[in-house]
Order: sequence, then C-alpha cells, then structure tokens
Amino acid sequence: MSISMYLIIIIIGCFAITWVIRVAPFILLAKLDLPNGVIKWLQFVPICLFTALIVEGMLNKGEGFGYTFNVESIVVAIPTIIIALVTKSLTISVIAGMIVMAMVRLLM
Repeated sequence: MSISMYLIIIIIGCFAITWVIRVAPFILLAKLDLPNGVIKWLQFVPICLFTALIVEGMLNKGEGFGYTFNVESIVVAIPTIIIALVTKSLTISVIAGMIVMAMVRLLM
C-alpha cells in the first residue's frame, strides 16, 4: 500500500491547523491579564461543553424532526453523575462511567 505525497501534505496540514487552533489561545492568553469577570465567565465553559456532549449522547435522531431518548446512556449517566458529585474527580467519574457502560451493555 502506498501513500501519495498529496495525502501526506493534507495530513500534515490538518495537524498544523488543528494544533494552531488549540494552542494559540493558550499562548495569547498567557501573556494577557484578564479581568476577574472574564476569568469567572471562562470557568463555566468546560461545564457547558461537558453538558452539551452528555445531552447529545442521550438523544437519538427519531423519525422526522423529533428525537428519542437513548435509554442505555441515561441508565449509565445517573450513577456516573452521582459518582462525579461525590468524588469531584473527573478521572474517577470517567472510569466509573466506562465500567457502568460495560455492565449495562453486558446485561442489555
């Protein structure tokens, strides 16, 4: 199997653009002194992104314009959220969620 030079250039270009988009804000913001209001507002960004990912995973595209609930994901989310609230640890929550998902898939 051979890979063309065109494909290699595309892969390197995608890597470079993705890297710049993800790293540039950290480099630029590290040199700035942001007001306290902005810093407080930025603290909510991870929570909003995480919630959007979780809710999106709990819904399935239904017939037409509607959505249906993904029962498997909801069953897994409940104990995972409880574990997250108790432990306040992202690592433990993710591992617990993976274990609960494995058990649910084994049983369903």
